[in-house]
Amino acid sequence: MSTISSLDAKLDSTGVFKIENDSLSLSYNFTGENEPLNIEVFNKLNEPLYVNWAKSAMISSDKAYSYASDEIRIQGSTSSISTQYSRRGDVFTDGSISATAKLSQYETFIPPHSKINRTIYILKNLETDKLLKADFQKVYLNYDDGSGLAPGKRASFSADHSPLKFKSYLTMYTMKDNQPMVFSRQQEFFISGIVKTAVSPSSLYEFKHNRGDVIVNAKTTGYAKTIAVIGLVGAVGALTAAETTLNEKNQPK
Repeated sequence: MSTISSLDAKLDSTGVFKIENDSLSLSYNFTGENEPLNIEVFNKLNEPLYVNWAKSAMISSDKAYSYASDEIRIQGSTSSISTQYSRRGDVFTDGSISATAKLSQYETFIPPHSKINRTIYILKNLETDKLLKADFQKVYLNYDDGSGLAPGKRASFSADHSPLKFKSYLTMYTMKDNQPMVFSRQQEFFISGIVKTAVSPSSLYEFKHNRGDVIVNAKTTGYAKTIAVIGLVGAVGALTAAETTLNEKNQPK
């Protein structure tokens, strides 16, 4: 389990990172299965706001991982009928598939004073080998039912010495005189702590609430034993110059 932290993003009581200015409000959280990155964008303007996912990405170790995917997800079912036509046992199968293809969205339209949510499964692509080589100390975690303590190992990091840092880079724009007014928002995150335990995080008092700044990943050891790796996430960042310009544009005259 890993913990994520922030130096200037506001962290609410549920572990959600919030960054906002006069134009928009951004929320980041990492709650859910398969290590998701959940992004919420709220448009405070009196005009539409657009998010260009094709020009947005997660950046780690100088590598960019696009928020727009070229993959087409297909969900459906198949049915088939098999018939034996000869004594040799030849079998012929006739079947059909019923499915729905979902194309990834490259751009999202946000009406004035409304919000959108997007979940991106990209964290598993990051290079995390250094996390498990950290200097761990033995700890004891509280069972949620008060029945005792569970053994584990914990490592903590500052922003400067974290073994894993990554950035979220979002490209957005508004329209003025049929021309896009493009600006960007970059938020930096880092792993501020890791906990390893053989106990399910849902049974531990410290992690039962599915906080937004916690990443949970299960790994199988060489002895077929599953270890929960809990990552704690932190964040740093500041407004870009382009955002400052946009703020000035939307100030009352």
